[in-house]
Amino acid sequence: MGMALEAQIPLWMNLSLAIVALNLLVWPLVSRWVESHLELFLLLVGAVAVTVSGNWSWAFIKETLAYPINVAFIVIVISVIFNNYSRYIFRVLFVFFRALEPRYSFALLIFALGVTSSLVSVTVSALILAEVLKVVNLEKDATVKITVFACYAIGLGAILTPLAEPLGLVVTKALSGPPHYADFFFLFRHFFGWIAPAIVCLAVAGGYAARHAGTTLQMHIREDKETYSSMLHRTLHIYMFVAALHLISTGLRPLAQSTIVHLGGKVLFFANMVSVIIDNATLAAIEIVSNISLADLTYMLVGLVAFGSMLVQGNLPNIVAAEKLGIKSREWARVAVPTGLALMGGYFICLVLFN
Repeated sequence: MGMALEAQIPLWMNLSLAIVALNLLVWPLVSRWVESHLELFLLLVGAVAVTVSGNWSWAFIKETLAYPINVAFIVIVISVIFNNYSRYIFRVLFVFFRALEPRYSFALLIFALGVTSSLVSVTVSALILAEVLKVVNLEKDATVKITVFACYAIGLGAILTPLAEPLGLVVTKALSGPPHYADFFFLFRHFFGWIAPAIVCLAVAGGYAARHAGTTLQMHIREDKETYSSMLHRTLHIYMFVAALHLISTGLRPLAQSTIVHLGGKVLFFANMVSVIIDNATLAAIEIVSNISLADLTYMLVGLVAFGSMLVQGNLPNIVAAEKLGIKSREWARVAVPTGLALMGGYFICLVLFN
């Protein structure tokens, strides 16, 4: 299953890349320095992975430098808009949050971000979430939980069309010919029923996390505007994150090709846990063949989107929201790993029973 390998991948390369992947998983959770400088660590690990796999070239360097530009542009534009017009934007939100109890407000917010993320950029969805949470006075624990649940919902919803992120586009293009003849609404038709219930559950969990905010939730309009240097600094961090993800996905591709491509649907579901360190679209490009069965496709895609938010570096919305809100790797993992395992268990049972 997947793309044919151009050449047999040497054992030493697979072992070396496996060690790289292990370091990628462990160090952000055990080292405070790595946790505080995650983008630098990811760039270093990505460079090592590309070196081991022998993928360096001038064309690849240019591609890596250009890859994050669209995301960085969206981040800086949305940041400037919110910074200059937040007073007007949040007056509308004040009405919304005052009309409902916080648990209902946040549940509806997460649900709305999840179901609309397939129509807009996941970066925009994550930035909207972060901006709302920055003006709502919640405890840090509640903020982290709501952010994690919302980013899971955004990642799940984004798969439903080819617009929001590369994963949907890769799948739609790969299946555009026989026997599936995938069109723009192919993913929505086949996966909405799998995705929508999880988004509802995540929205309920987010509302529950805000239950202690009470009925007198305080919101404030920021009078002190963020400096442009601060916005540029944050945008640079996100640029480095996205460039690092491109390096990591390319560098670890040989390991994924030699270990994943021959797996069946059920095993592939669990194997796609590596989406916490390898870009979803890269894995999809490796795993999908044009004649894949709908059953195997469902196992594959549901596994990719269910696992992607377990670590900060696993998905673009995580990176954007965590950077904006100052959420550290361990804070994220403490909430996101149990959430991902719960999604995994629930989805696998449902897939076995109904797929």
